[in-house]
Amino acid sequence: MRIARIEISNFRSIKHIAIHVEPYTALIGTNGAGKSAVLYALDWFFRGGPLEVSDVHRSVDAKSGETIEPAAETVVEVAVIFTDLSPRDRERLERYGRGDDATFKRSWSLSAEKDKIVGNALQGPGFADIRVMSKVGEFRPAYKTLRATMPELPDLGVSPSKDQVVDALVDWENDTVNSAKLISLDADDASHMFGFTGSSVIRQCVQMVLVPAATDISDQVNGVGKGSTLNDLIGTLMNTATTKAKAEWKEKHSDAIAELATSMSTSVLNSAGLQSDRVNDKLKSLVPNSLVEFTATVPDWTPTPSAIVRTDVTIDGLRNDVSRQGHGVQRAVLIAMLHALVPDEALVKAGHEPLEGEDEDEAAERLKAALSDLPHTLICIEEPEIYQHPIRARAFARVLSELSNSQNVQIIMATHSPYFTRPEQFGGVRRFCLSGCETLTCAASLSDVAKVAKCSEDQVEKIVQKRLPTTFAEGFFADAAVLLEGDTDVAVLTAIAEKMGKPFDTVGVCLIDVSGKTAIAVPHAIMTQLGVPVYVVCDSDYLNAELKYPQSQDAEKPNNKTNREMAHGSHQSATEKVVSWLSDDAAVSGNVPYGFGDPSVTSGRYTIWNNDIESELQSWPSFIAALASGGFSLRCKNVLAYRAAVIDAELDDMPASLGAAVDAIGSFFNASISKSKVAAPDLLAQVSKEAEEV
Repeated sequence: MRIARIEISNFRSIKHIAIHVEPYTALIGTNGAGKSAVLYALDWFFRGGPLEVSDVHRSVDAKSGETIEPAAETVVEVAVIFTDLSPRDRERLERYGRGDDATFKRSWSLSAEKDKIVGNALQGPGFADIRVMSKVGEFRPAYKTLRATMPELPDLGVSPSKDQVVDALVDWENDTVNSAKLISLDADDASHMFGFTGSSVIRQCVQMVLVPAATDISDQVNGVGKGSTLNDLIGTLMNTATTKAKAEWKEKHSDAIAELATSMSTSVLNSAGLQSDRVNDKLKSLVPNSLVEFTATVPDWTPTPSAIVRTDVTIDGLRNDVSRQGHGVQRAVLIAMLHALVPDEALVKAGHEPLEGEDEDEAAERLKAALSDLPHTLICIEEPEIYQHPIRARAFARVLSELSNSQNVQIIMATHSPYFTRPEQFGGVRRFCLSGCETLTCAASLSDVAKVAKCSEDQVEKIVQKRLPTTFAEGFFADAAVLLEGDTDVAVLTAIAEKMGKPFDTVGVCLIDVSGKTAIAVPHAIMTQLGVPVYVVCDSDYLNAELKYPQSQDAEKPNNKTNREMAHGSHQSATEKVVSWLSDDAAVSGNVPYGFGDPSVTSGRYTIWNNDIESELQSWPSFIAALASGGFSLRCKNVLAYRAAVIDAELDDMPASLGAAVDAIGSFFNASISKSKVAAPDLLAQVSKEAEEV
């Protein structure tokens, strides 16, 4: 039994979202968009408890920018759809587990300030009415009437009890012959499934562990307090072991305990005897023939000490309490505990002691039943990368990925690190962004990307395997991404933007090298599917055929197609293919639509160089001079040399095409922000001011 889908309404920054959940789900995207809110909404769904007014979603007036307080009738809702129900899950969930999926919804009303839990129960027709009846004069006639239309229900006589009636209804519903006759009740009260005094059927099916980012990690791994990971790991085992030890001690010392009880009782009575005589002497004058007696009762005595566990960590022979270790070590201990939290066959077998008189078959059957009782483990982690060095973070991501492949484990994390966008878990990436004050989510599957890029899923998978997690994945976290053909293009435009006082990273723009224009389509489709606005910079390579294949080399092939002609045709075909799927837009510099061989063009969504960026740099005298002073020539393809030359060059003689491209990328970011209404105008002004200061 695992979570297939989560629907959240009016919780914190989330107005309404619906998320499909995979075994490994990475929530990424804009700060404040609701990634962590999903984890806390799930925590509230499983554990319940009162909400605060601050937990209720607020919107902002588009004109004034003022916060709009939620209406009194606002209801917070968290619905969870479970799938892959095992026979044991169905048995536990009763009428809620008879369908393909099981749905439960916890809601909280701002006006009533109390929560309510309902489920999609499958019941027999008319059964729900009888179930809520408590009076004999109601449920007995109702059952008799129901039997008149459903004679397959058993005859319970003239005076059945309520339990007998309910059991008969359940037996009918559990009979697979009647499955097609069951009806769905989407709002059936399911409070009893979540427990009132700590007993919870849902928690028997799914064990949730939440690791917040702001928590004191040492509290999680160094104490068995309620809600700690250590308590989840060994709390039950400790309680069982403590209870067992106390029981064994009491049995061993039963004679001494009985002697102590007798001695205490006798001593108390002897001490109270004088006072009882004095009381009775006075009482006789008030109530004739009366007598007061003091009776000493010694309650069942149980040793009260409880075990306390401290987590010590030894590194290179030096042992210390975990709270005295660095945060990275603490987090590593937590990771190991999370892994060990997942119950498995070895753990069950370790505590599966043979019973007296039990044969092997009976023991095996009991073990099988114990294994079927294991809950599904849901691990929710906020910022798993926190306190981790890059290598450790990458290792943690791999461990979580491997853990999610276990049969009974599901991982949901809110992360800001590209390390946790694993290539094998690409389908589990969910990107969050804001539109106004509402959260939107996007996802990308191999099949969807393949359709958009018009290629096979195998081609998409190869690129995903190659690009994740690398700098390419940083684009998933950006407010806008720029796809370029090579690393020199990235270095040059980045340096120019900084020199112009308009650094891209200040406004959340990420420049990504995709290694050639024939490789742009799939990355573009991936970013687009994840809701990342994409700007494209590519070469048409109009002159590169001549540079690579001078006419003199082809003089010997007068009757055949020359190398230059073939290269020229290849570049033209590739360029026209890119142009065909780029969105048409007004030109900032040059003319659109772009035709192969045209001068360089820059529009609001793309820049296409007539040849390549080196051809543009060739017209920048101070850049060429700075490059030469460092001992380099144009087309050396040395990233550091290009960057240093841009820094040393002058902006006054820089080609207009390069400045136009940088400005267009900045305008593209602002347009994307304005379109999604993520930021208010004053925030954009602040961003521009910060860029100028830098």
